[in-house]
Amino acid sequence: MLNLLTAEKIKLFRSRKLLIVLAVLSFLPIFQVLNSKMLVHYGEELVQAIDTVINGATGILMMEKNGLTILLVISAFVSFFIGEEFQNGTIRNALSLGRSRTHYYLSKLMIAAILTLVGAFVMTAIGMIGFSVGFGFGDVAGISNYLWYTIKTFSTLYFLILSNVSIYVMISFLTKNSGISLIWSFLYTIGTGFGAGIFQQTEHFKRVTYWFTESFLFYSDFANPADIAKFREMILVSLITIVISSTIGILFFKRTDIK
Repeated sequence: MLNLLTAEKIKLFRSRKLLIVLAVLSFLPIFQVLNSKMLVHYGEELVQAIDTVINGATGILMMEKNGLTILLVISAFVSFFIGEEFQNGTIRNALSLGRSRTHYYLSKLMIAAILTLVGAFVMTAIGMIGFSVGFGFGDVAGISNYLWYTIKTFSTLYFLILSNVSIYVMISFLTKNSGISLIWSFLYTIGTGFGAGIFQQTEHFKRVTYWFTESFLFYSDFANPADIAKFREMILVSLITIVISSTIGILFFKRTDIK
């Protein structure tokens, strides 16, 4: 397993995918600080419930503010990172050495998870620093213990995003093609994300939508006490999603004929 992770790390550092992902995630908070500053300059007022991030303290919500962009960027990365292994036939190199398919699958998932964590941390740090410079650090209304709040919020947002990353990994192993995987990942993201908004208007299907973690990510206010109280539920649904998607992906991958 460690040998597989080392090999994956070397391949990742030699490609441009890592730099592209980090560049996009680093640029977003800088652009949003400048955009918010311009809006305020022309008389607009930033409101947390609408703009999500309005000062350095609410910068911890950068993942929520950019949830869709993060998912689309990571889904593209995963699609090419895994799909190219099948298309170029390099997957046979590891399997021919007797590597376990389960370990191979998990190594890809772990690399995607680590990259997501690094990207989320960089985006959040730049956002907090940038908005502190532009609007002061300030605070989060109703939060007394800010350190504990940041730990819970960052962890919850990361798990919500990671659960979707596990879906993208599963899709990539099922399709075995970068382009097809990218399309299905995009359809999944849009369908479960924005489609949930339609079903939430109905009384009977409203709760069902929260079995898809994007519903929490897109339709929750992580500075609202009512939504903060759901953090444990969000993490639980995320963990269930990760386990189910990984199990399905591994089972199908074990039955795949690698030509």
